[in-house]
Amino acid sequence: MTQLSTILYLITLSIVIDHVRSISSPLQPFITYQHSVELEKDVADLWWTIDSAKREITFELHIKTIGWIALGISPAGGMIGADIGVGWVDQMGHLYFQ
Repeated sequence: MTQLSTILYLITLSIVIDHVRSISSPLQPFITYQHSVELEKDVADLWWTIDSAKREITFELHIKTIGWIALGISPAGGMIGADIGVGWVDQMGHLYFQ
């Protein structure tokens, strides 16, 4: 199994096992995704599609917050070796994600 396929398998498995719930976001996602999960009721919803041929994952995250957010993907379910993105919206309404 490649590292990417292992990561995708662990993401899918952990979400399916731990979070079999409905989506609470009042906004519809911009496109149709293969998978979705409500991470925290009435606060955070995540959608994603895996394109194995391109070795890409497309995410859409809806979060109610007035601060910053972070999204981490880990090969083993912990923080060691994780890829992490941090995002926020500034006072002018500009979106940032690094």
